[in-house]
Amino acid sequence: MFRIAAVALMALIAPPIGAQVFSIDEGSFALVRDGERIGREDFSIRSAPGVAGRVVVAQGTVVTGNHRLAPGLNADTSGFPQRYEIEVRDDRQVTETYSAQTSKDHYTSRAQRDDGESAREFRLPAGTVALEDDVVHQLWFVVRRGAGAQVPVLAPRRGVLDTMRVTLVGQERLTIDVRDFDARHYRLLSARDGTVQDVWVDPQGRLLKVVVPARKLVAVREEGPR
Repeated sequence: MFRIAAVALMALIAPPIGAQVFSIDEGSFALVRDGERIGREDFSIRSAPGVAGRVVVAQGTVVTGNHRLAPGLNADTSGFPQRYEIEVRDDRQVTETYSAQTSKDHYTSRAQRDDGESAREFRLPAGTVALEDDVVHQLWFVVRRGAGAQVPVLAPRRGVLDTMRVTLVGQERLTIDVRDFDARHYRLLSARDGTVQDVWVDPQGRLLKVVVPARKLVAVREEGPR
């Protein structure tokens, strides 16, 4: 019943053969809760040619125990989502598929779960970025707006819109895999429920560490960017 065809997913996230693709950030996070490792997130964020100019392509795999998320996102250079897909697996069985696309500001999505299929349509505010629950690397689209930004955020599978305020806490020094990094520490505050997320990035804007106090979650790069 539940399928995301491999060919369809590659059409979503892959640029034409021979086109120039640039890596913006890629790597993996160790996911830790209450001091114990609970999983891993592998990700890549790349700039690639699109039909109407360059696009940002973000994809990843998040594994915690027997739960697996595989999101794929195409966005314009501002981060506004153009296409989005995610597959959810539990105990190796596909339990949910979700796909969406945007035409101008009109967002159309379709989800298929154990309890049936659903579809939604609504308009996205200008400047919206996609931020899936339990996916760390998509925070890159928020923090790149910089201190003082008020960023409209869509949680795709929940169909919920929020606004996150970005503030700069300060410059700090982080040690990752015995290497020291100069880092900018940003704090993201949800207007919807007051949730705080702390994000550290290097001078090139690449993600280093994320802390979500309400979920007791810490995500740290397994190896620093090179």
